[in-house]
Amino acid sequence: MNEWLYNYLELKRQHNDFSFTEATVSAHESGNFTTVFMLDKGKAHGIAKDMPVVTSEGIIGYICEVGTTWSKAVTFLEQGTAVGAYVERSGVEGVIEGRYELTQEGVCLLSYIAADADIKVGDRIVSSGYGSVYPRGLVIGTVEKIEKDPASRSVKVTVRPSADLTDLSRMMIITDYEVYTEQPE
Repeated sequence: MNEWLYNYLELKRQHNDFSFTEATVSAHESGNFTTVFMLDKGKAHGIAKDMPVVTSEGIIGYICEVGTTWSKAVTFLEQGTAVGAYVERSGVEGVIEGRYELTQEGVCLLSYIAADADIKVGDRIVSSGYGSVYPRGLVIGTVEKIEKDPASRSVKVTVRPSADLTDLSRMMIITDYEVYTEQPE
């Protein structure tokens, strides 16, 4: 408990422009790899659909359904999810996508990456802030594998999440943050 609280306070210090609500996992789907969690916070606590869910290690997912005193969160590994992202070291931008065939391995893909992009195994991937769910600069994971696809002149980049999605009991819901927009030149 003390370690979790310390990490939570450190995340609040790093992102003092975010508002957080702590939530406890009350249930999760059964199976080899959990991608949906029931949380003990809902509308009565200011929670709304599409709010980001994180831990001190990084992004978990987003709120997909909300009741009065509960909410349901889905991880970014779930089929059909997408997160705008970039490589922290080089600035190369792409989209993190959940894929059914990768869920059991606990990984996802960084897509729309050119074959000549400056990306390496071990690079840290963070959220770009583009889109309507995740703020800019949250850790997503690290590059685990890069495979060239000669047919599309791109690369298939496998990303391992920074947060351990298999052993979660507490999360933080970001209830408010400043939306990142590009400034016109």
